[in-house]
Amino acid sequence: MPDILDFYEIKEEKDRVFIRFSSTMEHIDTACAAVLLFLKSRGAKFFPHLFAVNLGMREAMANAVRHGNKYDKGKLVSMELDISRDQWIRIKISDQGPGFEWVQVQDQVAPDEADHGRGISIMRTYFDRFRYNEKGNTLYLEKRIL
Repeated sequence: MPDILDFYEIKEEKDRVFIRFSSTMEHIDTACAAVLLFLKSRGAKFFPHLFAVNLGMREAMANAVRHGNKYDKGKLVSMELDISRDQWIRIKISDQGPGFEWVQVQDQVAPDEADHGRGISIMRTYFDRFRYNEKGNTLYLEKRIL
């Protein structure tokens, strides 16, 4: 197995892509580019959703690296994108951190000048459904494609 301190893995299936990487911000760009290529290769019906998917994934993975895993390169971020069910893009992003109390912040709105704290607002704006697991270290995003 490769050195976990600089680990990046991608697996593609017909309707799914799985990515795992060590907690560095650099791997986020690689993961987002791979997912966008995957969606583009699956047809024009995904094109109108590329911006939202990219923004949501990038925000969630950055939070997983920064807040969840605290930049610990020994911890992994996992991402799965699934388009197997007609009309939906489903994304699951997990980190190995302790989680957070997402219920307490789900209705907060960050001020325009804030440089952080907009994750939940982004998810609410660009996705039809989003939720966290009870622990708060896995985010589930769903986007309807019409």
